[in-house]
Amino acid sequence: MLSKITFTLLFITSFVFVIRAQDYNYTLSDDSLVNQYASMKRVYYATRTPMVPKIDGKLDDECWQSVGTWDGDFIQQQPHQAQKPSQETEIKILYDDKYLYFAIIAYDDEPDEMDPILGRRDELNGDVAGIALDSYQDKQTAFEFNLTSAGQKIDLMHMGEYGWDFNWNAVWDGKTSLGDSAWYAEMRVPFSQIRYSKKEEQVWGMHIWRWIHRLSEESQWKLIPIDAPAMVYIFGELRGIENIPYKRNFEVMPYASGQYFPNSTNKENFGFGVDGKIGVTSNFTLDYTFNPDFGQVEADPSELNLTSYEVFYDEKRPFFLEGNSILEYNSGNDMLFYSRRIGHAPSYEPDYGEDQTLEMPENTSIINALKLTGKNNNGFSLGLVNSMTARETATIKSADESIKEAIEPFTNYSIARVKQDFNEGSTVLGGIVTSSIRNIKDENLEFLTDNSLVGGLDFEHNWKNRKYYVAAKGFTSRISGSEESIARLQRNSRHYFQRVDADHLDYDPSRTSLSGWGGEIAGGKRSGKLRITGDVEWRSPGVDLNDVGYLRQADYIDQNFRIQYLVNKPKGILLNYSFRLAQGHNWNFNGDNLRDNFSFTAGWRFKNYWRFDLAAYRYINEIDTRRLRGGPSLRIDNRNRLGAAIQTNSQRDFFVGLRTDFTRSADNITFDNSYSFQVDWRVSTRFMLSSASSYINEQDNSQYIRRSTVNGNTEYVVGNLERQTFYNTFRAEFFITPELSLQYYGSPYVTSGKYVDYRRVNDSESKDLNQRFEFLTRNNDLLTDNDGNVYHDFSSSDFDFNFQEFRSNFVARWEYKTGSTFYFVWSHNRSNYQEAYNSSLFDSFKDIRKISAENAFMIKFSYWFSL
Repeated sequence: MLSKITFTLLFITSFVFVIRAQDYNYTLSDDSLVNQYASMKRVYYATRTPMVPKIDGKLDDECWQSVGTWDGDFIQQQPHQAQKPSQETEIKILYDDKYLYFAIIAYDDEPDEMDPILGRRDELNGDVAGIALDSYQDKQTAFEFNLTSAGQKIDLMHMGEYGWDFNWNAVWDGKTSLGDSAWYAEMRVPFSQIRYSKKEEQVWGMHIWRWIHRLSEESQWKLIPIDAPAMVYIFGELRGIENIPYKRNFEVMPYASGQYFPNSTNKENFGFGVDGKIGVTSNFTLDYTFNPDFGQVEADPSELNLTSYEVFYDEKRPFFLEGNSILEYNSGNDMLFYSRRIGHAPSYEPDYGEDQTLEMPENTSIINALKLTGKNNNGFSLGLVNSMTARETATIKSADESIKEAIEPFTNYSIARVKQDFNEGSTVLGGIVTSSIRNIKDENLEFLTDNSLVGGLDFEHNWKNRKYYVAAKGFTSRISGSEESIARLQRNSRHYFQRVDADHLDYDPSRTSLSGWGGEIAGGKRSGKLRITGDVEWRSPGVDLNDVGYLRQADYIDQNFRIQYLVNKPKGILLNYSFRLAQGHNWNFNGDNLRDNFSFTAGWRFKNYWRFDLAAYRYINEIDTRRLRGGPSLRIDNRNRLGAAIQTNSQRDFFVGLRTDFTRSADNITFDNSYSFQVDWRVSTRFMLSSASSYINEQDNSQYIRRSTVNGNTEYVVGNLERQTFYNTFRAEFFITPELSLQYYGSPYVTSGKYVDYRRVNDSESKDLNQRFEFLTRNNDLLTDNDGNVYHDFSSSDFDFNFQEFRSNFVARWEYKTGSTFYFVWSHNRSNYQEAYNSSLFDSFKDIRKISAENAFMIKFSYWFSL
């Protein structure tokens, strides 16, 4: 199968290379003035300075007065594109053997209205100015350094089109100051933080921009149209940097941490480790970590999952976030590399008695991780990751003994990602290989697979100034292990090979491997007012990515088509508006139709910076192959969904957002009402409060409950579930300086549900509800059918539920030296599940305080230095 993928992509490559890659005479706008400014080539020449400025944001050093050239003539990008900005901006760039120095003067004729708002690093708050450097000159990627007027750093990487990696954190210095008629930004960026080719003279792409918060105005040194299909290929140029001596960068950041768990038997834990970087060459860097600690990372949101699908959680650990974009290989909702697999929760939980206690770690310990990333001057990108996780054990304690039992084997994870640019970045050909190897020596862990191997290729070509594109991806997987592990994998919710009505699937408990393939083809027009795109993606029944990646479901083919009309030019009371029509069709590898869907969305942004959105969806012909957990496919009645959202001006100190969604089903039973409310209050330039709440009232006529064996036959029981859910995310942030902050995060979550009736699945795909289901009757503790057959005994367990959880983090963070940080962290958790319905969600919410708490306190100290 891999040979078929390779042949297909090579054929496409050979065909599209005859198309001219790029015409830098910009012609994509219907505004001739926009095309004129976007086509204009701007060049700035940096000047070598013998004098070193003091980075204090005042720009009173001699070098800023007498060395180099100030440049300006910015042009407005929004809201009035290609017009003169309301305020002038000037920039100067100097350098020496070690550093680049940037100075920005952001003039303002209303100095009292400037917005020096402090916030988290990498958050766009208040007035901002910065510079982006395409040091590879590949027209796709760039390193960006920004400062808010309050002095907070924002650094990121441009990753092609409009992809940004805010998780990239370089070590650099930047300060700002406020004046009578301007605010000033001063930056010092080590060459070691920028990857570039080793040449006598550097020629880089460059973008300089400024954001005026109160006006929602962005001005740019070289105009990048707001509806351009990508950014970096339209950058201006930075020249004049010559004869930079190459010095191998070697960064080291040891850390020490201490943890205290007042509610645990083992109350104390101390850790030591080290992170760092090694500059292998001027454009390739090796990141390393040994015995990492991520105790300062925010907790995941709570959720009670009643579906068959795995819940996806975002990565939050700094080592795996930074530079991770170069390793990305995503297709639809699936990922070939999902870094949270490394150090995941243990796979096995031992049984223990009422007179015993169980102690086990929440996550698998990471022994080490190495990451090599970079890109050379020929357009070749490389990303390599290797990580080892430890064998973990749980301890079962009783009054007279303590037993250890293995819960996770030693595992090695490897990822290799390559890309090659052609035609100045308009064409990209890439590949990826991922691998996991488990060292399983414990009999109770033989349900886990031994190893996995996944390989993929990807291709993208753009032409006509990136107005049009075509892209293709293809990947294959092979998972190997014991008969027990592969049988379990076949029965997993991603596959359900045991489905009784899936004639194209063959469940074989004697298998010792499982393989499959997937991919996608996409293309269309993605710039201008009218945009038309489409794609087809597929996953064969046996494909599996979840040892290293994320796969939601196998065995489907999904086709999507989208038309969007987007206007970014102010008109009347509007700043911009858009309309979008979409259509989708989904079927499986047996040719069975699984779903058709249609949608219409529209959005309007007004000149007072309020926004209003509408959405309408229609789902028909849906057959759910997962709902009955390996049973027959179940028909889902046609349904409609309507949504609306409104939000006030986000630039104001007080912001409110409201959203409602209503879903109604053709069975006249199933419905979903969802209400969301968000408030952000900037109490001062240093203190911020925010709250995001959601309330969901829903009823599901076919919620899966259980399988029952009746008269030798397997029967499937569903219920009519009434459920209410409320959750909130509250944040309070106080910034003493850009380097010293106090942050609090709290998230209560309550959900309660009851089953108003129970049904046996009769004819699962019938359009007639009475044929599809047969009512069951609850007689005292027994659930029976009309013939008295028992489907469930409620004396053993009930299906109604009430789940309460509260998670919070308090973090004091102090960057006492550039790159070096001190943390104090308090984590607080409460969780409770009951097999009982609480009709008052408010009472359930109040009762969270009665749940016993688990607290953890941590102090972490890291020190960065460079050799």
